[in-house]
Amino acid sequence: MKKDLAVRFVGSAGDGLVSLGLLFGKILKMHNFNVLAFRSYQSVIRGGYNSYQIRFSHNEVLSVGEDADIIVLLNKHVAKLHKPLVNANAMVIYDEDIIDLDEFDYPEDIVKLGIPLSAIIKEISKLKVLKNIVSFGAISHLLGLDVELIKEVILEQFGGKGEKVIITNYEALDKGIKFAEENSWLPIWEKHKFGKARQMIISGNEAIALGMLSAGLKFYSGYPMTPATSIVHYLTKHLPKLGMIVKQTEDEIAAVGMAIGAAYCGARAATGTSGGGFSLMTELIGMAGIEEIPLVVINSQRAGPSTGMATKTEQADLFQAFGASQGEFPKVIIAPSTVEDAFKVGSEAVEIAEKYQVVVIVLLDLYLSELNATVRKLELKRKNQRYNIIEKPDENYRRYEITETGVSKRTIPGTKNGMFFTGSSERTEEGTSIASTLAGLPDTLPIRVEMVKKRMRKLDYLVKELDQPKLDGPADAEITLISWGSTVNIVKEAILQLSEEGIKANHLHIKYITPFHTDEVKKILVNSKRKMIVEQNFSGQLRDFIRMKTGVSIEHKLLRWDGEPIIPSQIVGKAMEVVKNE
Repeated sequence: MKKDLAVRFVGSAGDGLVSLGLLFGKILKMHNFNVLAFRSYQSVIRGGYNSYQIRFSHNEVLSVGEDADIIVLLNKHVAKLHKPLVNANAMVIYDEDIIDLDEFDYPEDIVKLGIPLSAIIKEISKLKVLKNIVSFGAISHLLGLDVELIKEVILEQFGGKGEKVIITNYEALDKGIKFAEENSWLPIWEKHKFGKARQMIISGNEAIALGMLSAGLKFYSGYPMTPATSIVHYLTKHLPKLGMIVKQTEDEIAAVGMAIGAAYCGARAATGTSGGGFSLMTELIGMAGIEEIPLVVINSQRAGPSTGMATKTEQADLFQAFGASQGEFPKVIIAPSTVEDAFKVGSEAVEIAEKYQVVVIVLLDLYLSELNATVRKLELKRKNQRYNIIEKPDENYRRYEITETGVSKRTIPGTKNGMFFTGSSERTEEGTSIASTLAGLPDTLPIRVEMVKKRMRKLDYLVKELDQPKLDGPADAEITLISWGSTVNIVKEAILQLSEEGIKANHLHIKYITPFHTDEVKKILVNSKRKMIVEQNFSGQLRDFIRMKTGVSIEHKLLRWDGEPIIPSQIVGKAMEVVKNE
């Protein structure tokens, strides 16, 4: 009886994989399993090749896994395409009415579990998509899942479509269970009733949206761009309860402009996009920087450049974020690592933006944005403090007053005695522009110098508030793995596997790109025996950034840029090669 399982559904766009995956994830959550789920898909409405893998256990789940224990093939087209990814001893469930695995020369050591899905569906409905539910019924028998809990989730997911749809899905589920029982499919999990769990299953995008809401987000704008689009969808879905404005704009320039306007008027505001849209936003990000407007910008990275591969993951926008807009101004760049961390970063980003009046750029990636995970506890209820907003300024109020921390008091438009000048040009403490007729005059040269220093001082104070990076694992490790973003738990799983191979490894994960903990990172790396970066890009952008900041070169690298997530075995293989060849 296994305690850690991975199930993979394989089909085409239009086969209902997403609905099936979400349904399965909710059912496993209700059974108190820890769950991670991720789909690999193409940018087409129908057809193509899609897969949805779910890994679950009563123990911690660090990655969606590599080899699947159960594979469900939903049509003949994907049966052929998926053959190279079928591992030994996998249980392959397929529609024996239309698929002959022998035709594709599948491995002999797999367990073939054919079901006459097409024939069964004809007895129920004309909807071919019900093959999913029949297949799931058979899987529920193999896993010993509680049928009543499954039906509760089906009712929750499809209840809005009417009683007939519910009854049809129940019938398809029962037929799948009955077929597995009558054909003596042997369970691979103990059959017992699991207790319901108090937990939720959410995606990284949903988590960051919840985090921003918990910190008092009142305005969000965005133009639909994969993989950031679901942030808009999630916020809009819950709009009636939120007391906020969500605006789908005509383009990304409008999105960031509206968010800046909302923030200028006192609302906690954010916008989100992917790399191409972020490129369009950068000019206005610079305007927010010089006007010292609190703003959160989410960039969920995907494979580029340009349209690149719209539905594939990558971590190649680090330097794009670092250099966003021309000139120098304080910006904060944070890279969340897990779904739970995405929630924390959503809240943290909104707080930092207002407290320090800076642009906070959150670097997600497609893998984390669309990863679904069970989360046990989120601090959804909190008291939010407003920062540096004054309601009764005196007549000497100066919006851009030079202060020790670099942060000046601000007023909401309409506040008595709180009026000030602003714009995209350099200015005096009162806000008067020095960018045209006053530029270069002896009296204004010191103003420019001090204003730049004022803004940049914010990072000196902010970095002291941020958690310092720490080395996770034994100090005498043979190799140190360095990562950022969504690879964190994939690296942790690789370290466990390396331990089984007799190799000690530790882990340095970087969350805050700017401001950067230069001294702390340098100290850790200088004392590391061997160093290897793990990144989802071609050039090793974090490796180059660390060398730029610390002077330390990371001599080894495991990079992937084909659009699919790095997997633990790739890290293990490269780390073993490094250790054994030195």
